[in-house]
Amino acid sequence: MQNLRISGVQTFPQSESDIRVSFVDRMKIIAAANVEITSGSPLGQGQFFSQDGGETWGQTNLPLVKGDALHADPAVDWTSDGTAWAITIGYRPAQKQDELPILKLRCYRSVDGGATWSYDADASGTQGGTDRDVMWVDHGPSSPFRDNIYVTWHNGGPAFVNRRTGPSGSWQTPVQVSGPETTGTAVGGDIKTNRAGDVFAFWPDTGSQNLFAAKSTNGGAGFAAPVAMATTFGSFAIAIPAFNQRRYIDGSTSGPAIYISGGACRTPAKDLVYAVWTDLSGEAGCTSGSGPDSDVTSKCKTRIWFTRSIDGGANWEAARMINNQPSLNDQFHPRLAVDDTNGQLIVVYYDTVADPNRVQTDLWMQQSLDDGRTWGPAVKVTTAPTDETSAGADTGGAGFGAGDQYGDYIGLSGYGGIFFPSWTDRRNGAREEIWTTQIRLPVSLPWLSLLLVSPP
Repeated sequence: MQNLRISGVQTFPQSESDIRVSFVDRMKIIAAANVEITSGSPLGQGQFFSQDGGETWGQTNLPLVKGDALHADPAVDWTSDGTAWAITIGYRPAQKQDELPILKLRCYRSVDGGATWSYDADASGTQGGTDRDVMWVDHGPSSPFRDNIYVTWHNGGPAFVNRRTGPSGSWQTPVQVSGPETTGTAVGGDIKTNRAGDVFAFWPDTGSQNLFAAKSTNGGAGFAAPVAMATTFGSFAIAIPAFNQRRYIDGSTSGPAIYISGGACRTPAKDLVYAVWTDLSGEAGCTSGSGPDSDVTSKCKTRIWFTRSIDGGANWEAARMINNQPSLNDQFHPRLAVDDTNGQLIVVYYDTVADPNRVQTDLWMQQSLDDGRTWGPAVKVTTAPTDETSAGADTGGAGFGAGDQYGDYIGLSGYGGIFFPSWTDRRNGAREEIWTTQIRLPVSLPWLSLLLVSPP
């Protein structure tokens, strides 16, 4: 399988990526990543672009808005006119001792396929404490809200959504989608649309440990009351042997977080909504707490969980694991994508299953060809493992972000049977860089050579 480094040769480690294929021209792909957020590099968010279907890639950076010291939490997408869009948190340090730093969602646009970028506007309005942003464009050809750009994030505890009304429109006023049901922090959400233009905002709650979804049928102008999808065993982050050295400013450990990756698919006969996330396995001795931490012999492990709604998000099936191996290994950072041409599902995630020492990870994928009722066997995507516990890993110290390791998430995008994940990779002890590969669905296990092919 051909794995390709898309971030190029970089001075600073890069992690936490997003990637998006143009639904109008599949030869065009953009991606983005954090650039050394521990101490702050002099560069803005890393941007990567391909105009030949992923064969070759260029690299650039977003320009920093005056006063911003760094960028974090990348998100990218395309509108149907060929404009590329990027969202990032612009971090502005406190100017006085008794002030807090300012974190705003900066929106950028590119009219040349991602080669150059210009600042557009702030997607977060007047808010200045934003975190964990996700962006999605309504790609539905017949959607009444086609090309609306949606962003979700949390500001303090609540979850918010804002929309930009197409390439020629403007950002509106942020809408709070969470309510009293969210008793903690709504960190780690997602936002997606279906072909009819319905918008689904997803978020976990660190307080109640419930996962929620809220639906909009008016292009994001307003959302219905949140519906609980599932309840998690863990809360916020779970420390595992492969990913337990990262520290937040208060010194607390942060392994993979319980973030949601969602999807939606609507046809005249179906109205499906999906969600995946990382959680403890829920087996004996693994139903609560912060996980195995550094104990490679612990019987507690993390798994990828999945749920779906078959009635447009009104009701949700019981959550289930999609690949509960008997071995002591950990899975984390899932990303879900729905092929809008046929409804097929793909999930990619890190897994330590190939390492008996439980610290080296590979990227794996699974597919569902029956609307999520069943999932096929896991197929390894990476051709070499990554070890974020070995010498040289970006574990960092006290400060903003306090070390990246794998970051908080990876990317996945595709259309018409061709998908591209993006992930953090430091194979052979190199610095953290962003890699991709091409996956074609459906993947037939007897013909694994077909998993990676050259673009048409």
